[in-house]
Amino acid sequence: YNSPNEMKERFQVFLQNAHKVNMHNNNKNSLYKKELNRFADLTYHEFKNKYLSLRSSKPLKNSKYLLDQMNYEEVIKKYRGEENFDHAAYDWRLHSGVTPVKDQKNCGSCWAFSSIGSVESQYAIRKNKLITLSEQELVDCSFKNYGCNGGLINNAFEDMIELGGICPDGDYPYVSDAPNLCNIDRCTEKYGIKNYLSVPDNKLKEALRFLGPISISVAVSDDFAFYKEGIFDGECGDQLNHAVMLVGFGMKEIVNPLTKKGEKHYYYIIKNSWGQQWGERGFINIETDESGLMRKCGLGTDAFIPLIE
Repeated sequence: YNSPNEMKERFQVFLQNAHKVNMHNNNKNSLYKKELNRFADLTYHEFKNKYLSLRSSKPLKNSKYLLDQMNYEEVIKKYRGEENFDHAAYDWRLHSGVTPVKDQKNCGSCWAFSSIGSVESQYAIRKNKLITLSEQELVDCSFKNYGCNGGLINNAFEDMIELGGICPDGDYPYVSDAPNLCNIDRCTEKYGIKNYLSVPDNKLKEALRFLGPISISVAVSDDFAFYKEGIFDGECGDQLNHAVMLVGFGMKEIVNPLTKKGEKHYYYIIKNSWGQQWGERGFINIETDESGLMRKCGLGTDAFIPLIE
């Protein structure tokens, strides 16, 4: 901290957050637990301004690269065929379809991590290649977005295609909010996408199961920020403000403390970009229903999958 005064103020904020976390964790009816983490000395307003920087999505008119809801049926038919699937559980982490959780640090670049993460997943699933690509290249060179001041998932995919693909992370490492200029000459090779698909919000489980992880936006709140573990059934934010990845869904039977009976609770599994110390090793489970149509926190309002073949 820069001054004793600032330290005092921060300590007050920390105490308020600690109080909220303890109150919540004493509530036996909630399906998730909270903890104090690196956001503990920030007010929600400060946290929101620093980390939640998704711009509200204005879909591009006449994009050459966006496959819309009409194309969705063709694409899903190609990969699903007539196959049925279990609506209770599928987790791409158990099928080598999810690369390690990264950390956007003090930069509002969630849009870059969400879109790059989905591309990494496609290379893992379709080509059996585990690669780590450069979010920094998108932060510096995606001119449809605003670097550390936010962006949109669909604009990120548009610019990836126009840049001719993305460098490996090793060629163009992440520097967070340090000043950096676009420099694509550093790339030794590029990993591209052909186009990207808009996923209908009533097909999230199907798309996830047969196509792979999905870049989505969610409405994050204070409750979400301090998530530790369990199935998130807390309050959501009032607008879509953060980009993440949908990587699976699951079901857990939990005994109701009042009736003493087991109840089935369904959830979506989300990969975040706040490092592996946050939440469940970097992931959060958000409650849904068996159909997947219950989209808590606006999850899946904007949902896109990059296609590499």
